[in-house]
Amino acid sequence: MNNDIEKVKQAKKSFDHILDSKKYADIIKDDGHLSLLLSLVEDSKYDRILDIGTGNGYLAFPLAEKFPTASVCGIDITETIIGKNNQSVKERGISNLIFKDFDGLKYPFDDESFDLIVTRYAFHHFPNIENAICQMNKLLVSGGRVLISDPLKNEEDDGGIIDSLMQVKQDGHIQFYSLNELDELFMSNGFVKGNQIITSMKFPFAQQPEYINIYNGISDQDRDLYQITNENGVVWVNHINVGNTIFVKI
Repeated sequence: MNNDIEKVKQAKKSFDHILDSKKYADIIKDDGHLSLLLSLVEDSKYDRILDIGTGNGYLAFPLAEKFPTASVCGIDITETIIGKNNQSVKERGISNLIFKDFDGLKYPFDDESFDLIVTRYAFHHFPNIENAICQMNKLLVSGGRVLISDPLKNEEDDGGIIDSLMQVKQDGHIQFYSLNELDELFMSNGFVKGNQIITSMKFPFAQQPEYINIYNGISDQDRDLYQITNENGVVWVNHINVGNTIFVKI
């Protein structure tokens, strides 16, 4: 438990400084990906929607607009961005959306409070992942759905290359999960797999010697797993799959 708390503190310290920045907003902005996620959940009617790790509300605001009769709640560990999100809700006159802060470990809601849970680019930060999934199960009504959108570890990445790179940032990254690992986590905790669409993304790491050291220490074969390159001192992951997956509570 203490290690979980420390991981949350690490993530909070990092995201307190970046969540409200234009640079971060530009990094996570992807209108095509957003449209894809909205299409994955559009075939049902929802009363209560939870967005875990909502950040600046990139997914929560469109969900509230798309499902005007649903109550949407976005939660995050960073109080500052939550306050700014709620101010934006007030200024825009949105009646079905609220943002709340939480401790990153215990979701502050009663059992069967939601019929849809979503999380985008936050799943790899969740400490004690099985406990998190068990909590999601309890929060959902029977037949409720979870949409997980997160980068996937390559099935052949036995050495955890991608996680080694991510952990240099010290932003509370726990790990990326392979497609098989993700399926097993949910299917062994009371879910069945629904629709899934695989997309891809690329991203750079800062010009730091730690990244160069990792890059220099891995084989060409391992670099090829994610098309990792060193471009003038900036290490790039040029291709990593993103799993956009619906899991349904049994």
